[in-house]
Amino acid sequence: MTSNLIIRIVIVLLSVVGLANALYFTFAYYGRIKKARWVPELFCAREGSSCVTVVQTPYARVFGVPNSILGITYYVALISGAVAGWSFGISLNIDFTYFVLPFGLVLLFLASAVTVVLGFYLIYALRRKLHTHCPMCYLGHAINAMLFILLIVVIW
Repeated sequence: MTSNLIIRIVIVLLSVVGLANALYFTFAYYGRIKKARWVPELFCAREGSSCVTVVQTPYARVFGVPNSILGITYYVALISGAVAGWSFGISLNIDFTYFVLPFGLVLLFLASAVTVVLGFYLIYALRRKLHTHCPMCYLGHAINAMLFILLIVVIW
């Protein structure tokens, strides 16, 4: 197995975990997490927990769209890109001085950079403005940071 293939597999695995996390927050956002016995209490399953109440704050939306919906889109795009070899079936490349990158990979890299910057802001908001902890939020931000690092490795 080549290192590029291993990195793509790790990206898919992390994206699947991120997708599950984003789905959880989507259910919480739309009020579908009520005394969910299928999620351990450690992971904020109870009504009134910090992770469920976080989605009711203004920080749970970017441009009016729930962050979790954007996360679902992002993780599905990452999974698709890793499986399809980053091209998404489009034969458009961006030619830099020393290398050529598929357009899809460049878009995913930029989206990943935005998620990391937004993640730092959301962690700041959790700690300094909302004065709360959210383990599932931290998990999502950690996954996004790891995916960003892996995309840098793919580009490099």
